[in-house]
Order: sequence, then C-alpha cells, then structure tokens
Amino acid sequence: MPYKIIGSDSKEYSPVELEEIREWIREGRADSNTLVCEIGETQWVRLRDVSVFSGDLLKDRKDRSDRVIQINYLVPAILCTIFCCLPFGIAGILFAAQANSKTQQGDYDGANIAASRAKQMCILSFVCGILYIIYVFSSGEFQRIMEAVQEVSPR
Repeated sequence: MPYKIIGSDSKEYSPVELEEIREWIREGRADSNTLVCEIGETQWVRLRDVSVFSGDLLKDRKDRSDRVIQINYLVPAILCTIFCCLPFGIAGILFAAQANSKTQQGDYDGANIAASRAKQMCILSFVCGILYIIYVFSSGEFQRIMEAVQEVSPR
C-alpha cells in the first residue's frame, strides 16, 4: 500500500512503499514522529500510530540506544587539568569536546572513540600527577620547599 510521507527535510514524498519507509526508519531518516498518510486518504498520522511500523520503530529505538555515548569525560578532564597534569588534561578536554560535537552530528562511533581517548588522557594525567607527588616527597624536594617557605615567612 503506497503512502505519502513528510521527510526530515519537511518535503512531501509520494508514492512511498511500505519497504521504503522501513528502510528510512533503519537509516534514521524517519522516526516515530514522522507524518504519513495513505494515498487516497486526507488525514496525516504519525508513524507510531500506524501499527504496521510499530515493530520497526521498536527495533530502531533499541539500535539507537546502543549508539549513545554514556559519558564524555569533560568534567574529569577539567579536574585532571587543574589538579594533575596540564598537557594530558588539556588533551582530555579537547577529546571530550570532540565527543560532544560528534554526538550532535550523529557520529556515535566517532563520539565513542573520542570519549575513550578523553578517558585515556584523564588516566594519564592522574597517573602523572601521582608520580610527581611521589617524586616530590621521596626526593626531599618537599622538605627543601618547606624550609624555603619558613625562611621567607615572618615569625
């Protein structure tokens, strides 16, 4: 049965067959809010209200939930920049921002890769910060700093 459909570009397409609409759903070009009308009818309805497409829409929703990134690591990257290691923290911020922009563009695989790299930069920053703290305390540098502060401070 052919349909008329309003595409994501707000243009009307007609005639569109059932399988073509299913393909549009799989490609993300149509979703549950897309308007359709059977040819010869006058009332437009949303795809979610047409029982023929309910299975396709449910499957599409499950597929899309797999593509959403869980965390972009922006806040940890900022904290690592401030408290741990500046260069790796800045790289983490850049990767986290890249994950955000790729998510908005619909590139979920690229967003997940960028988020993973942001996480790696956060871990590197944290490890470098811990190693520096261990170095400062074990090398006696901390003691020299404290002595210099005591000499300078008034008594």
